[in-house]
Amino acid sequence: MQAGKLRHRIKIFDQMQSRSKTGAVAIKWEHILTIWGQFVPLSAKDVMTAKAAGSQTVARLIIRYRGDIHSGQRVEHVGKVYEIDGEPLADNRSGMEYLTVMLRSVA
Repeated sequence: MQAGKLRHRIKIFDQMQSRSKTGAVAIKWEHILTIWGQFVPLSAKDVMTAKAAGSQTVARLIIRYRGDIHSGQRVEHVGKVYEIDGEPLADNRSGMEYLTVMLRSVA
């Protein structure tokens, strides 16, 4: 992985739960880290193919390998928020160099 390709600033958010005074559960998204990555919007053809297969994937994110990225998190790139669609995929060579994360838009 060439470092120059990881040129986009990416914020990672994790879901946190808290209880109000009445006992109701409130869910909020807390910023946990900022990393460099390669953000690649899918082409119209790829989006249509994904929708035909039942997926809502709209973008791909490539980051250096981290063990703490999972499908319960959200990603922000240039002010737009995305959900992680499935578990991140490790690279084919060593499995420890980079992760490919598929993203879907948050309404």
